[in-house]
Amino acid sequence: MERFAKVFDSHDRQILVKKGVDSDGDPALCISTMVSGSEMSINVNFADDGDSLDKAFDSFTQDQADFFAKKLEGQTSPFEALKLLMRAEDE
Repeated sequence: MERFAKVFDSHDRQILVKKGVDSDGDPALCISTMVSGSEMSINVNFADDGDSLDKAFDSFTQDQADFFAKKLEGQTSPFEALKLLMRAEDE
């Protein structure tokens, strides 16, 4: 069976990871979760390289989901969550 999505449970939230496309139609790994009832999605673009997308999807594990979800602990606003995810580790 060809898989196109994975769901992980981590830090009291679900993390959906799926193969998709970005707004330009290029392959993208789509990572989504809910923050205060709003869906928050991040796309990682692979610029017309479906093989790289497949590798990224296949290698996305519970550890990556845990890292992503832990960063969002306590966040109640999607915008604040996005700012937190974009902030450099050393700030």
